[in-house]
Amino acid sequence: MTLLLRRRSEVGLIVWVAALAITGSVAVAAADAAAFDRRQIFIPVAFIALMLALHLFLASRGVRGDQLLFPLAAGLSALGLILVQRLQPADQPLLLQQLTWMIVAAGAFAATILIPRDLTALARFKWTWAILGLVLLISPLLPVIGREINGARIWIGVSRFNFEPWEAVKILLVVFFAAYLEEFREVITHSRRIGPFPIPPVPYLLPILAMWAMAMVVVIFEKDLGAALLFLGIFLAMLYLATGEAFYTLIGLALLAVGGFAVYQLIGHVHVRIDTWLQPFSEELRFGAGYQIVQGLFALGNAGLFGAGLGNGMPDRIPIVWSDFVFNAFAEETGFAGALILLALYLLFFYRGMLIAVRAPTPFLQLLAGGLSFIVAFQTLVIVGGNARLIPLTGVTLPFVAYGGSSLVTNWMLVALLMRVSDVTARVRGTE
Repeated sequence: MTLLLRRRSEVGLIVWVAALAITGSVAVAAADAAAFDRRQIFIPVAFIALMLALHLFLASRGVRGDQLLFPLAAGLSALGLILVQRLQPADQPLLLQQLTWMIVAAGAFAATILIPRDLTALARFKWTWAILGLVLLISPLLPVIGREINGARIWIGVSRFNFEPWEAVKILLVVFFAAYLEEFREVITHSRRIGPFPIPPVPYLLPILAMWAMAMVVVIFEKDLGAALLFLGIFLAMLYLATGEAFYTLIGLALLAVGGFAVYQLIGHVHVRIDTWLQPFSEELRFGAGYQIVQGLFALGNAGLFGAGLGNGMPDRIPIVWSDFVFNAFAEETGFAGALILLALYLLFFYRGMLIAVRAPTPFLQLLAGGLSFIVAFQTLVIVGGNARLIPLTGVTLPFVAYGGSSLVTNWMLVALLMRVSDVTARVRGTE
């Protein structure tokens, strides 16, 4: 009983998540009563039971530390189920599939809480994670299991089962970067300077630069602009966290500009993406490659302050809305007020993650938690920026909310790792 009381704040927040799941599902059903399947009420009930089971699991394991991160992830996932229920086509059972992936994600979350017993042991196998990450990155290029979908070869699949390896790779690379930068941060930080500019010792930066470069090359061949932006963002963020040198970030952004121009000139798929971003309303694009983003912008334009109401918009005009433009669909039906609340939840998630990073007792755990937090932040910025036409549209999905199993599973593993870091900190400090 004492163990259960330790996480009483968490269970109180899960009650609010349960209320969101039920009321959201009922609101969607009420908006289109003719299409409502009574079996759909099973989905939010099963989800609530799953979240309560995970809470009891955390309490029984004596997990200490942050009690807001898990309810935040649960709330975003509940919103994801509501939106999949709202947006799924009549001939595709996406809601049931998303619940199935949520169950898999819960299993992955529990496994990550249990294994490894010593979280700092991950640092000893940094090159193992690096090699495994590269193997996973290369796997979609293989002729038997690799699959190209919507112009990007980022999938591996067997029969009807598809998985995006780069979703797992982003976590593996964060673990590698954290371990490597912890080992050599003093050497890299205390580099000689020419005026205000640091000149790092190349031999120590070379392995991490090589890892990043190989990841970039593979991503370019797989035609996945979103993963390239995400990897670069994670790399620069963790380098800044380790060294405190903004100069490295500026150099990275300059390299991004040069590399982006080269990729635009050389790769047709990226060329189309950029042209579609710059002029989606042009005569030759608005009913072709630009149709999706044009309809997405119309949805944002119709949002108003409070939107049309859940279930009362017209998001079905946007192709693949449940995956690529779920933010626009949500904004259209809940207005800019709802969109701002959603973004505030992501900001709160990032804040709690960085708070865990700042309080962590070792440099490795600090860098690990910081890198994991930046994954969610960058992924959110990239997809929302693409949906709002601030940057080119990419294949990145909105964390926890958009339809997709690969992203959901790895994001819940990410939450588990952050909670593990918070637990270690609480035990070291002797707090709850």
